[in-house]
Amino acid sequence: MNEEPHNFPLVERFHRAEYLTRELSEHLQQALLPRISALRHAAKIHDPAQVSDQEMLDHMTAFTDAEAFATNIHSKLRTYLLSIEQETRRILNF
Repeated sequence: MNEEPHNFPLVERFHRAEYLTRELSEHLQQALLPRISALRHAAKIHDPAQVSDQEMLDHMTAFTDAEAFATNIHSKLRTYLLSIEQETRRILNF
């Protein structure tokens, strides 16, 4: 979805914003939160025999990748929501 929101009818913007909201919610629940939990758990273990530097790096990389994906979705969602706000203000003469 690299399209500009203002190129779509208002109803389509609502549909795309709804889709992005669901996608973000699912990603947060299924990817980001489990990765942050795994990272926190690994960080609490101070024994290098149990958690190696490579494992910590893997946990951090997984988290930062998930966070970047969430940020990207959020950015797209915000763009659509701002476009919806602008269009509704224009329609209502605000």
